[in-house]
Amino acid sequence: MINILSAFNNSLDPVFKSFGIKPKEGLHILLKIQQEGGHLFIDEEAIVQHAFTRDTETTPGQTDFLKRSAALSKMAWCIDTNKCFDLPTKAIHSCSPYCIAIKRENLTGGSKYQANSKSQVYERIDSYFEKATALLDSDEEREKVNIFRQAINSEEKFNRLTSGITVYEKLKDTDYVIIYLDASLDKYQETNNRYLTDKLFNTNDFNVDYQGSIYGTSNYLNGYPTKKMFLTHQTAYFDIAQRISSSEARALYELDDILARNILPNPLPIFDPQSQLKSSIDDIRQSSIALFRREAEDGKRIGFREIMEELYTNHDLNLHSYYLLFYDRGVIKDFDKASSFDYYLRDENDNAWYVKDFFNTRSSYYIDNVFQLQETIIQTIFDNSLVMRTKDGSYRYRYFDEIDPQYCKSAKTYLLVITYRKAFYDYIYKSKREAVTQRMFDTILQTSILEDIRLDKMDNGHHTEERNIREKMNIWFSLSNKFNLSNHKHSHTMATKFYEHQEFIKKLARKETGISSDDQYAYTVGQVIYYLLYQSKSADTSHKMLSPFLQQHYAANLNKAISLLFSKYAHETPSNNFKHPFAQLMEYQTNTSINDLLPYILAGYFSHNELFADRPAKESLSETVEIENNHSEN
Repeated sequence: MINILSAFNNSLDPVFKSFGIKPKEGLHILLKIQQEGGHLFIDEEAIVQHAFTRDTETTPGQTDFLKRSAALSKMAWCIDTNKCFDLPTKAIHSCSPYCIAIKRENLTGGSKYQANSKSQVYERIDSYFEKATALLDSDEEREKVNIFRQAINSEEKFNRLTSGITVYEKLKDTDYVIIYLDASLDKYQETNNRYLTDKLFNTNDFNVDYQGSIYGTSNYLNGYPTKKMFLTHQTAYFDIAQRISSSEARALYELDDILARNILPNPLPIFDPQSQLKSSIDDIRQSSIALFRREAEDGKRIGFREIMEELYTNHDLNLHSYYLLFYDRGVIKDFDKASSFDYYLRDENDNAWYVKDFFNTRSSYYIDNVFQLQETIIQTIFDNSLVMRTKDGSYRYRYFDEIDPQYCKSAKTYLLVITYRKAFYDYIYKSKREAVTQRMFDTILQTSILEDIRLDKMDNGHHTEERNIREKMNIWFSLSNKFNLSNHKHSHTMATKFYEHQEFIKKLARKETGISSDDQYAYTVGQVIYYLLYQSKSADTSHKMLSPFLQQHYAANLNKAISLLFSKYAHETPSNNFKHPFAQLMEYQTNTSINDLLPYILAGYFSHNELFADRPAKESLSETVEIENNHSEN
């Protein structure tokens, strides 16, 4: 991982690396040194001061100043407060002879200043500059920095620079006051390089010099386990696992900062510079970086989908050998290699996937590629908890987010998301088709549909979960077989059996056939339960009334439950279409678990019901709902 990430960082040009750098929030002050008669002094007529907050409105000149301030502070900042020059108090966060940065809370009037009646940070400014000046390599620069130090090394001098600035009093405790010496970015860069020389490693205890280069322990995502006994390998004979070079450490440090600016896509595709297909991969990698830059120049961040679609089109559908990095707030959540990227979704006949309207939703559609799968199918089956469609029509993806269960549809929905989200992430972004199996897909759809049935209520004569259930049933019966990677697929799928069962139940209602298989039995169970519940005169006519029947484990117990339901309506005269199927159902015996038959029970329940007398051969969902609400049939 270290080699790949450092090589990727080194492939980015310096201009791109500067994109997205923002000034620290607070007050920025620039001091300039003048020379007269061999005498150096601070030009108090040329002091530049400007504040920056998220809501700052700036003039073009102020904007240019703040852009420069952002670049200078980037070259002046400490890696972390454990490696600052102001130990042990850690109140000064810059590490440059040309800059000093202190939070407002430590300055006159700040919360820490008031808590201690004064601030000792002013007394430590000279000590700070003693360490910072060691980064300089010429007496001329040391003389300039000494003038800079003398201008700010006391509370009185510091306050003189901030007095009369209205915005200073309005700064938050967490805002900074940053004072810069007017020097070139190259000067800032030179001293920063010297500062980083022994700061990029986690510790210097294991540094070694090999052929003129320093190697040490990585500071990148490394907790340095020798300092934490519970992280230490208890049987290993070595103290550290590996060392990295100072150049690799610098590259990782730079990349970490670039990632934090959110100018690169997330997840980030990194095309393998060590691939055997080097020439073609180099071309694709250069194209991808050009895409990153094109958007970053406009202050935007291109998404993974836009990158892969454009690369897929421009490189003859030939994307392979790439690494995928997912990062979040300084933490790598996933890093993995993908052998190729498969954009299109095609069946064995090379046709796009198709979701057919089996269950009267008035909606059927094609799924052409993995991103359509993500934004239609995944969004639906996980109830907008994994792939979220926002109010403005955009999407938010929560493959690695912390998810609060209370914002999921139910506890079972939350468990489904947590359990299966990584599999779908691998399926879509890494083209790992084995990541989502047919059994997994069936489990997700069955669990989700049963949960919708449990949650269903009647609201103004309508089922609250009706549409959700029928959409998921369409997805289940249309796509289940698409996740079957076996070379020996059955010719009979859920979809083909559905049509067979529709024809079968018509013949069964007309007494032209009998139940001869478990699937036929299950489909008939669904039709019979729907017919009987339809006769209900209870206040609750929601689909949740189906749940107790689906909780049975064996056919004998299920038949008893259906028989009890039938006895409630013994005074009603059943339709002729009902009598024969009901009798066949009561006579049929099977040892197959009801759980294994649930897809076809649900299909029978939510399909056009053939057991009513004189029912139209076909009706729309709205007509079905209207009939259910009026209870107009026998």
